[in-house]
Amino acid sequence: CILLLISAWGRAAAATYLVGFLLLVICFALAIIAFAIDTLRFNFIRGIGGLLFVAAVFSVMGLVIYPVKFSTEIEMTGINMFSWAYGFGWTTAIMEICLGFFFCCLPNYEDQILGNVKPTYFYSSP
Repeated sequence: CILLLISAWGRAAAATYLVGFLLLVICFALAIIAFAIDTLRFNFIRGIGGLLFVAAVFSVMGLVIYPVKFSTEIEMTGINMFSWAYGFGWTTAIMEICLGFFFCCLPNYEDQILGNVKPTYFYSSP
């Protein structure tokens, strides 16, 4: 077993993924606050979406540094596969990107969500 945090790339990969995770936790807390308080509901939703994109960039940086440097610096013997945590990290990064788009597009439908739009009926009387 080789400890990855001895090398600089191991610390860099861990730090970038940790920054992405902390930004994700901050976005989660801000989203809870935004949807709990009526006056703040749509004021900073796009900001949360932008912060999610920044978190995704940090997560992807960490997820790219790790396998590239791992496969070039450490001797591969036998069956070498990354653990389930690596797949979980990619799932998190993809969800951050999708949620970033969701939070950026959500204020466009503010009136429909709050019920301020007059319903449109497609039935016409003869």
